[in-house]
Amino acid sequence: MMKFLFLTLALTPLLLPLIFQVDKQIFKEGNLRASIGASLVATILFSAINVVLYLLGLISYDAKYTLAVSFKDVPLEQYLLHFSLNFTAISLYQYLNLRFPKNHLQKYSLALSNLLLGLGVAFLFFAYPKWYTMLTFATLLLTLLLIEYVGKLRFMYRAYRTFAGMLLLLFVVYGIMACNNVVITAAGGISGLNIAKIPVEVFFMSLAALLVSIYMFEFFKSRRAA
Repeated sequence: MMKFLFLTLALTPLLLPLIFQVDKQIFKEGNLRASIGASLVATILFSAINVVLYLLGLISYDAKYTLAVSFKDVPLEQYLLHFSLNFTAISLYQYLNLRFPKNHLQKYSLALSNLLLGLGVAFLFFAYPKWYTMLTFATLLLTLLLIEYVGKLRFMYRAYRTFAGMLLLLFVVYGIMACNNVVITAAGGISGLNIAKIPVEVFFMSLAALLVSIYMFEFFKSRRAA
């Protein structure tokens, strides 16, 4: 059973999109294809970051929790987890948009983004040379700058709302992984700030992945509508 723990955690989030589909039919008018495509783009990008973290010796995996199937020495389960969380985030994004269509708080989203940008700069300054922390906040900073100040699509309030909804799932999945040391993080590479044994870097990297996923989803939708 322990051998399948990581795989189970990686696949369990995919139950939620099925529930959302039954309740609100979120996958219609080409949304399923856009959701899968956006999830794959974010998965490839953040899996590459994971490979870099592994090659730098900042993370490692306990072999007793994996199926011994890997790519670039990173277990298959890690790639599946990236995809399932990205796909679930896009599904929740669509579900909440249908359930709560009002977008009146969008005007405050830039202020929140700027606050996160400031927080990211602070972490980059004070956490040097904690390379896991540096890579996490550099990724988040670049993502926020590109979306808010370069990109034309506006969806950030709804994206932040989705991230708030994803937090419980992230706590469960990464909390179980942390308690069982499924993924082992090098103490010298992180800030040392934890929430329920989960490094804070995990949440900020998850936010960056969610933003990329939703941006790509909206991008594919806009291309289809054009």
